[in-house]
Amino acid sequence: METLSELERIRSRHPAPPIAGSPGEADAIARFAAFFQSFSPDRIERLVPDTYAEDVYFNDTLKTLRGRAALQHYLRDSAEAVEDCRVQLLETTRTAEGEHLIRWRMSIRFKRFRRGIDTETVGLSHLRFDAEGRVVYQQDYWNAADGLYEHIPVLGGLIRLIKRRL
Repeated sequence: METLSELERIRSRHPAPPIAGSPGEADAIARFAAFFQSFSPDRIERLVPDTYAEDVYFNDTLKTLRGRAALQHYLRDSAEAVEDCRVQLLETTRTAEGEHLIRWRMSIRFKRFRRGIDTETVGLSHLRFDAEGRVVYQQDYWNAADGLYEHIPVLGGLIRLIKRRL
């Protein structure tokens, strides 16, 4: 599986994440949380370099990207497609490998789909930080059907129909 292979590669390239309980660890998590508090194009341009490493691997279940430049472009385009998007971190757990599992709630209002209606979804991000506290690995797990696909005309109706039949 690609994401697990990438994780192993990143662990070998970045063997020293911030120490558990250290100010570096707290700062890394705080930067990640601040990045998604208000998801707007200007904030992305300003905050990506301090939040994500140059060689980041990113998979949000919709797209897989490698490199900060590609990620910055994708996130900027995503932010331009929404009226408002906020992510609230609910719980953070550090793993034995020095990574973090962060459970979150996202509230998003699209410009093109279901205008004026906030959509809520929950998810989990598996993160690894480099020694400087920037994200080098991010694998998101969330229900894209509830969070996005159900709000697309025609496709959303088909997904809701399928769910009712299951």
